[in-house]
Amino acid sequence: MNQEPVHNMYQQLVDQFNQARLVGDNNRVPLLRKVVAALDHPDQHYHVIHIAGTNGKGSTGAMLSAILEAQGYRVGRFNSPAILNDREQIQFNHQWISEADFIDSYNEIKPVIKRLGLTTTAISIFEWQFLISLIWYRNQRADYVILEAGLGGLTDATNAISAPQLTVFTKIAMDHMQILGDTLTKIATQKSKIIKPGTAVVTLYDQSPEALNVLQKEAQKQAVSLTDPKTAATIVTRSFTGMTVNLHSALFDWSGLQLNVAGDFQVQNLTLVLSAVAVLKTQRVRLTDEAVRAGLQQIQLPCRLTVVSQQPLIVVDVAHNPDGMMALTTSLKQLITQYAITWVVGFLADKAVTPMLQLLLPMADRVLTVTPDNPKRALAGRELARQIQAIAPTMPVQAMTSMPQAMKTARQTLPENGMIVVAGSFYVARELAAMGGTHD
Repeated sequence: MNQEPVHNMYQQLVDQFNQARLVGDNNRVPLLRKVVAALDHPDQHYHVIHIAGTNGKGSTGAMLSAILEAQGYRVGRFNSPAILNDREQIQFNHQWISEADFIDSYNEIKPVIKRLGLTTTAISIFEWQFLISLIWYRNQRADYVILEAGLGGLTDATNAISAPQLTVFTKIAMDHMQILGDTLTKIATQKSKIIKPGTAVVTLYDQSPEALNVLQKEAQKQAVSLTDPKTAATIVTRSFTGMTVNLHSALFDWSGLQLNVAGDFQVQNLTLVLSAVAVLKTQRVRLTDEAVRAGLQQIQLPCRLTVVSQQPLIVVDVAHNPDGMMALTTSLKQLITQYAITWVVGFLADKAVTPMLQLLLPMADRVLTVTPDNPKRALAGRELARQIQAIAPTMPVQAMTSMPQAMKTARQTLPENGMIVVAGSFYVARELAAMGGTHD
């Protein structure tokens, strides 16, 4: 098939989706359940692991996917937001959905949408991506699908599935308060609503008491088991390219586990993954120790404390809320001793910017600010620079007109012992990735 017409057709679809309205405050899950039923429940053709939480969903999903693949299972993974291309949100055995398969899946769904009396633009872009992923994974004969909730849980499109084999909750923290609520209890309540009868639930042993209480009550209400084993973890070695960890709980006993991802925060995600593996084993899922060890050395996870250049050292992370920034700065403190850090940061205006700045500024020798590529929600780089000066009057700070200018300036002014950390938003990470990561 000639690729150019396919690409043009795909681009037309994407443009159409971008013009479609985004989900508002109303709960569209009942409507999406009708669509999924009309599609003959494609999600019932494979085992689903449904993941919700504030931080760590991407890492947890990547680890589980890698382990299942190492065991030989055919694995789909739906995650968001994208860094490089929207198609990376829909992966099968680490391969993005092709433009042709995206179009074919859309064309399979389109008549069903019309039969239900809906127009194609009545479905938002995220809803379309979710529905296309369900169809594509069925057509690919997936064994397992890792399905990551986009926002919250109760009204998230992914909540339209039948009961999954496993429901996993990563760290629940403060984010998207204008949508999910202004307390941990309210946010956890929204996320807990993906728990369905007939599933097993796994969460962190160190989940906040407020969030854990909500999850326990919802699990009890749905008459399902909730697993949150207390875990002892020791990091044996750590570097920017990986770590070695010992972890022990009532469910598992692992020594010398090697991961090819960096950051102390990944230990929390790893304990959750190992708990999920232990629960899956009780369900007679074949997962050998060899597959666990092999999978954890094959994790593909862009922009989570990722080194994109060695000379100079440049690290990018998508930390975009206080909990994520705390994880990033804590990990950096463990990894660096003599580096002078130039931060290149940009935030969305609806995020908790001041708490994040209070975490990163004590580690900064210089800050360059950028405006994320999101006209409706971006905090202007100049305004961010002003906020930084208000918090730290002696901090060298400069607003940049673009990411390329920021990276060029950062490189040119970097001291001999300097490194660059890019963070604050998925949009900022995406702009860096679009440059090829490190180019001037």
